[in-house]
Amino acid sequence: MDLFEKNPNPMWIYDSETLRFLDVNQSAIDQYGWSREEFLSMTILDIRPEADFELVRLSAKQSGSQSSSGPWRHLHKDGSEHFVRISSFPAEHASRPARAVIVNNVTDLMRTTEALTQSEEMFRGLCASSPAGVYKSRIDGYVVYVNPVLAKTWQMTEEEMLGHGWQKRVHPDDMESLAQGWLRTNTTGESYEHVFRIVLPSGEIRWIHGRSAPVRNAEGKPIASIGTTDDITEQRGAEDALRMSEAGLRALTDQLPVALLYVDAQGKCRRANRAFEEWFNISREEILSLDFEYFVLRGDGTQYEADVRRAWSQVLQGVPVRFEKSIVVHGRKRTIEATYTPDIDTDGRIPGFIVLLHDITERRALEDQFRHAQKMEAIGRLAGGIAHDFNNILSIMNGYARIIEQELDGTGRLGQMSAEIHRAGERAARLTQQLLAFSRKQVSQPRIALVDDLLRDDETMLRRLVSDAVFLEMIPSAPDACIEIDPHRFSQVLLNLVVNARDAMAQGGTLTIRTTTNRRNVLVSVQDTGCGMPVEVKERLFEPFFTTKEEGKGTGLGLATAYGIVREAGGSIAVESAEGVGSVFTLSIPIARKTQPSDTASRKPDCPKGGCETILLIEDDSNIRYLLAHTLESCGYRVVQAENGLEGLNIAKEMLPAIDAVISDAIMPKMSGQEVIANLRRLRPELKALLVSGHIDADPRDVTGDPLTGFLYKPVPPDILRAELRRLLDGAPPTQSEQAV
Repeated sequence: MDLFEKNPNPMWIYDSETLRFLDVNQSAIDQYGWSREEFLSMTILDIRPEADFELVRLSAKQSGSQSSSGPWRHLHKDGSEHFVRISSFPAEHASRPARAVIVNNVTDLMRTTEALTQSEEMFRGLCASSPAGVYKSRIDGYVVYVNPVLAKTWQMTEEEMLGHGWQKRVHPDDMESLAQGWLRTNTTGESYEHVFRIVLPSGEIRWIHGRSAPVRNAEGKPIASIGTTDDITEQRGAEDALRMSEAGLRALTDQLPVALLYVDAQGKCRRANRAFEEWFNISREEILSLDFEYFVLRGDGTQYEADVRRAWSQVLQGVPVRFEKSIVVHGRKRTIEATYTPDIDTDGRIPGFIVLLHDITERRALEDQFRHAQKMEAIGRLAGGIAHDFNNILSIMNGYARIIEQELDGTGRLGQMSAEIHRAGERAARLTQQLLAFSRKQVSQPRIALVDDLLRDDETMLRRLVSDAVFLEMIPSAPDACIEIDPHRFSQVLLNLVVNARDAMAQGGTLTIRTTTNRRNVLVSVQDTGCGMPVEVKERLFEPFFTTKEEGKGTGLGLATAYGIVREAGGSIAVESAEGVGSVFTLSIPIARKTQPSDTASRKPDCPKGGCETILLIEDDSNIRYLLAHTLESCGYRVVQAENGLEGLNIAKEMLPAIDAVISDAIMPKMSGQEVIANLRRLRPELKALLVSGHIDADPRDVTGDPLTGFLYKPVPPDILRAELRRLLDGAPPTQSEQAV
């Protein structure tokens, strides 16, 4: 029994017929969380998911010698699920047939294996899409992976190249130097570059530029090598053509989209193409009279000079070099990719080298935009999370303020105070809506409308925003153009742009809002004659929480919110600005097909009224749960409360016929509101339900078209809650105003 009790792995003995635990060791108690007495009152089914019950019963019926199986899922007392492998063997306990079990927890192993699998799949996916050849090898040169591009270039299958199979394509004269250099750098953990030849089955010779870098373990020791290869046959062919004749060089190189310069071993510029002339605004004749030293000093400072001198030194030793730096082209700083390639003649000498300069400014700008978009998305998630938490707080504050206001009938000093609290809460709720709009998680209510009508609807509000010193000119010039957008959000965009324009004209000026159309889009421009903005401000204009206003006068969310709203409508915002002249913001939104305007938006929700039905209320926040229960009970409803989805499901099953409707938080731990309702409707399909949530991931479209289910966003005013519940109980269709809550 010492081996049983003191075993560090969980062990138990169970009855082969009843499956009841007969004995457990201390490790099982410590790891699974149940006491010995609890274990002895349980069966082995109690620690297994329901989906495994049949397999467990079949396994228990099979008598025999020792067996091992897994991985299986075991449940702990805290509800967590773990992967295990088990070994069992027949035993006897109190003269009854039993089985003894030893458990090995392999949860961490399973997760590590899954992570490694995902990492390998990601690596292979990236390599498969790479335009260059990619390989992975052991440090002894044994290749374990090649991507399709590499196999295609070498005219072999991926399987044929594995191991040392790739070597049969390498030119015999290059094999020794390639292998020795590669293995030496693999062992020392250095990066490696080499130019060599391969021979294709047709006899054609191709030049390959190979690069490799070490993969190190946790101790920093090289354990593998990852590299890329490029077929540079055409590049070397171009170099040969350059050496053939000056005429051939000019005809060839002048067509290249990159700047090219040939420098001899003494540092004299010998050849240049037209792009190089244009970049540096120097004639070809003058270039050929200069030393390369002249161009070493044409970059962005001492660091550029150091990089060029390093590349110059290495290329004269036969090593190709590539780096990125900034130079001035036509008075503008441009980012260039510089490639230095040695010119190696048939005798192995290096008479010079070729410099290729590729303007990658636009490519880097696109990469910066991508990184900026990722940053905006990350901050958007943060904003949405803050809004979710804030909604729960506002639900409590606004709800109780509204109840106090109603009970005091809005009169007296306390009634006025409660009304002020409620108004402050509503202002906070509007800020939450801005955060949700910025995070692009709030579900909007877009409709097709004439853009000029939207502009006229907002005119009164916009005129009140500007001071007397600002002349507001409205020029609606798109009478038949429609856009599809949430009108409230369109108003929010105009409001933010007009407030910014007003603040930019502290001494007064003219603010012009104009609508026009082009072939596909409606253009809404907001132009001011204010102070304008510098380039560094313009670049950060739509970043959330970025503001140039004094502390307390701006949240930095206005333009970020406007950007998110316009993007959600399928459009874009362009900005033109110059210091001392003013700014123009132009919204470009796709033209939508014209439809008859709907009058449902103007319908008001029915007057809230109570009832005597029984309502099951499920809400994990006790403060919100008490508030909602109080609101419903004050209207005559009988409310049964549950603090989570599982408890609500169990309560409902016991009294399902008596429940008239379920009100549940949409997203809760353990079991969501949707899951609770789905389970209950298997037993009672006609059950009515109302989902309530302040979470950014809760989407009312999940219940769109279901007449038995409603959805409300927190914070929910008490009268809206009562009205929507009454509508569901009465079987009435939802109104537009209720859908937009």
